[in-house]
Amino acid sequence: MNNVLNIERKRGDPDHLDGRVIVYAKIDIDPAEFMTMQHPVASMVHGGILAVQGNYKEQNSLRDFLKSEMGIPLDGDGLGEGLKEMIESMDGLESALDPQKLRERLEDMGEFEEFIPTPAKVVPFNSEAEILEEQGDIYFAGSFKKVGNAVLGINAVPIMYQAIFREQQMSHLQNEIDSLINQIEWSEPVPTVTIATPGINPEELILKEYIPSMLYQRVDSAGFSKAQKQFRAFMAGYRFKDDVDAILSLISTDKEPKAAEYKLLELYAKKIAMVQSEDFAGVETVRKEIENLRNSP
Repeated sequence: MNNVLNIERKRGDPDHLDGRVIVYAKIDIDPAEFMTMQHPVASMVHGGILAVQGNYKEQNSLRDFLKSEMGIPLDGDGLGEGLKEMIESMDGLESALDPQKLRERLEDMGEFEEFIPTPAKVVPFNSEAEILEEQGDIYFAGSFKKVGNAVLGINAVPIMYQAIFREQQMSHLQNEIDSLINQIEWSEPVPTVTIATPGINPEELILKEYIPSMLYQRVDSAGFSKAQKQFRAFMAGYRFKDDVDAILSLISTDKEPKAAEYKLLELYAKKIAMVQSEDFAGVETVRKEIENLRNSP
């Protein structure tokens, strides 16, 4: 929103909107003309500047705006009377509205509320310097020769602004949720089943669960690290750490294992199972097969 449709960003980071925004326009009319103008907004122009201010950090909906800016309760027993007072204080068409019908409309608007923009309010400023002293993001909507066009300009920008701000809030919230989920995943307790658990088949579990899991997660660094951690947790208590490291070194994130490497994975799984069953003659045979395969061209 910087220099788009002649809208100039005076302050703020478009990638990290503050949620509080001021949009102003200059009215290019002789000040003397304001004395004779009948336009209802003319009295809100100060020093040739017309400005609106929105607070979408604290006001997430039309309900919030009415409650905060106009003091109208929209919850509980005070709803009907509050709206009645608002309508009675209005002139023209609004005063002819049925208070009960308007009350019902507001009560039913919950499901459509996300489609209703939260209004910005007209705020008097006497100069650009005064505006730039305010907090939040600031946009200049341009110069206009007609007050009505200036009103359109300064009211259009806050609608787009709050849409982008809400999207950024959703994205930030999703990132926080993802971060929390990752923290929970990294804090998972050590599995109750390890290689020392009686009655398990270590070779089958390594070949059918842990190695496939690591191979599948190679494309995702976070998932791959988690799969490695689960494998190490399963191997807790195994006496030969070099065998565990050897399996992990054969599965990397940057390449698919070759045929010889797949064979080595099978041999290491077999060796680990034989160590657990104390089949030391079988261990020696498999150890030689591993050595020969590693030394082969």
